[in-house]
Amino acid sequence: MTEPDDAMWRALVDFRARHGRRWKEALSLKWMNGGDDFEPFGASLRRVRNQMGPSWLCDLKKATLDTAERRLANLARLPEMCAAFLPSSGEPIVIKRGEPGYWPLPEGMTADRINATFDASPAQIAAMLAGSMFGWHVPGADPGRYDETGRPLPPPSV
Repeated sequence: MTEPDDAMWRALVDFRARHGRRWKEALSLKWMNGGDDFEPFGASLRRVRNQMGPSWLCDLKKATLDTAERRLANLARLPEMCAAFLPSSGEPIVIKRGEPGYWPLPEGMTADRINATFDASPAQIAAMLAGSMFGWHVPGADPGRYDETGRPLPPPSV
């Protein structure tokens, strides 16, 4: 495994928020004495240790965890799934939050019905289309970058 999954990132973000500036030292100590079992998301913290290793944690940059935290926050603002139309062909598709790519719309379903079921707004649909095509870490996967009709907002002026 080259990168933690979302559950592992979530556990690291939560641990950092609760343990402050010296969170890596605190986590390393808990890993050494088995105290991570008693932490929220303890199983995910243990998976980080077993799959990534203590040296990976030591080398983890603040900016990397900050990026993961922003991506997780964006994902939390999106529905579990939505329906959209492929820009290239107009084909109706289904997009699942956080997963790359798309699936064909099930027979007998409509895009409107799926979006109503999952309460997907046009801004969320646009963000999910961008995330599924370009990665969930890109700015376009943030529903806050679209207006109520799903059109991109102009970039903020500096």
